[in-house]
Parts: sequence; C-alpha cells; structure tokens
Amino acid sequence: MLRTVLYQSTAKTDLPNTADHNILKTAWRHNCEMGVTGYLLRTQTQYFQVLEAGDDVLDDLVGMIRKDPRHADMEILCDNTINKRRFANWTMGYHLVTESERDEFDGWLKYGDDFAHSVISYMQLMAKRSKVASSMG
Repeated sequence: MLRTVLYQSTAKTDLPNTADHNILKTAWRHNCEMGVTGYLLRTQTQYFQVLEAGDDVLDDLVGMIRKDPRHADMEILCDNTINKRRFANWTMGYHLVTESERDEFDGWLKYGDDFAHSVISYMQLMAKRSKVASSMG
C-alpha cells in the first residue's frame, strides 16, 4: 500500500546553513533505494515535508525524522493512502520560501486538511517551476 505523509516542524537552524543541504544529500542517497519520493519546503522558521512510500518504509522513516536534532515540534498534518505519487520524479525536491513568496501564499490562512492540501499544492507548483527552470538553464 502506498501512503503519503505531510508534516511540519520548527527548524532549529538559522538561514543560511548547511543543514538543509545535508538533509537533501541524505535523502537523495537513501530515498531512491527505499522507494521514497517527496518534497521539502523550508521557511525561515519551519520545515514542511511530504513523503510518499510504502507503509513500512514510511513508518520507519517518520520515526527516524522525529529524532533528527535539526528540528523540533514535529506535527503530522496528513497521513493518507494514495493511488499515485504526486512527486514521482523527486527523490526529494526542495524549495526555500522567500519573504515575498511567503506573503503571496494564501494557504497560510487555512486550517486542517485544507491547509495540508494547500501546502502540497504549493510544493507541486514549486516542483514544476524548478523542473522548468532546470530544463531551461
């Protein structure tokens, strides 16, 4: 069974830093072999990460992420069964939200499932923009 988990947590590192790069290097190295896809969104103070994988893999991975000292106050925003991956081409995508982008994203005003869906949609938009930018560059 394929699942998706979205969580948010409080970053313990200031920007700029090497912690985010190290997170991505680890994800890129391990996610492919474990069948994990997803996207990491970073604001000045928060992480939002969506993960897609099989049940057992996700349970283990979320448990490991909970123990990571680079963040605190991890909260699962959604945990759902899915039929199709939204981030199938990303072992782990990443986007650092700028001040202007943060102010433009109206999803911050939503709650519960609506907020979770807004964040995932925003991640999909950022992933699409990154793909277009990288293919043009």
